[in-house]
Amino acid sequence: MDERHFFDSLSESWDDNEVLSTPERVNEILDYLDIKQGQKVLDLGTGTGVLLPYIAKRVGPEGLITAVDYSSGMLGRAIKKNSGLLPKPTFLNLDFESENIPDEYDRIILYCVYPHLHDPIATLSWLKSVNLKQGGTISIAFPCSADFINRIHEQNHSESGKLVTPARLKELLQENGLNAEVIADADTAYIVNIYK
Repeated sequence: MDERHFFDSLSESWDDNEVLSTPERVNEILDYLDIKQGQKVLDLGTGTGVLLPYIAKRVGPEGLITAVDYSSGMLGRAIKKNSGLLPKPTFLNLDFESENIPDEYDRIILYCVYPHLHDPIATLSWLKSVNLKQGGTISIAFPCSADFINRIHEQNHSESGKLVTPARLKELLQENGLNAEVIADADTAYIVNIYK
């Protein structure tokens, strides 16, 4: 089963099994990301849209949210769950590693997405050059440690890549010309930012 079909098949039960994205942990992560009223936020790999209500509160009615996922099952759940949000998110069913996303954003978030990227350096470089506003931030974030993510993927025999420590990810990104910084390295938050 390829990854897209894997996520499609789990979309209906995903939220029942997602125990890490508690309001406390999501708010802790978004606190680090410094999302402001009126900003434009791109949520890549939105899944069932777990971040969207929290982002909406932070950007307010003047802000804009675009939520992207290549699993139509996951995106369908996100649309159903978040139909009443203000601002109303724009939902895009596409593979952001191979298809262009319109517009530029103040904040680009990859929440629990990085190990699923097939060519992370090229993808992040492209997003920075094409979709990130000057002064904007790309955040690679998880509500847990790298070890925890890797154990889950091993148990599920996932095709996902191994998640390195935040410090090693920062090094990899910097070696490839991306201005990166470790923001959090804890059991409840893993965040590496890329700046433009």
